[in-house]
Amino acid sequence: MNNVNTTVDFSVLKLLPTIYKQIETMQNKIFNLEQQITPKYDLSKRADVRRFLGISDSTIAKYMREQIFKEGYHFFREIKGSKSIIIFVSGAIEEFKKSKEK
Repeated sequence: MNNVNTTVDFSVLKLLPTIYKQIETMQNKIFNLEQQITPKYDLSKRADVRRFLGISDSTIAKYMREQIFKEGYHFFREIKGSKSIIIFVSGAIEEFKKSKEK
């Protein structure tokens, strides 16, 4: 029989956190590209903005009240009859999410 002496270099294990971070970054980039190609969210609508950002309705209201979401940039108000409808700007919402991920 062949007696082969095999050694294993465990020092490469310290690279795992770096590899994990790179995979996570690539997954985020893939998600963003998929969102641009075939949007899973209609980011002009409040419910989809909430799901896309992973926040609650009350947080959206707070962001608007505290002008974290700026009227005329992140959203517009449209008057329909006696109702004021809020329409979000998808590009501004995507930009906001990217800035929060940094």
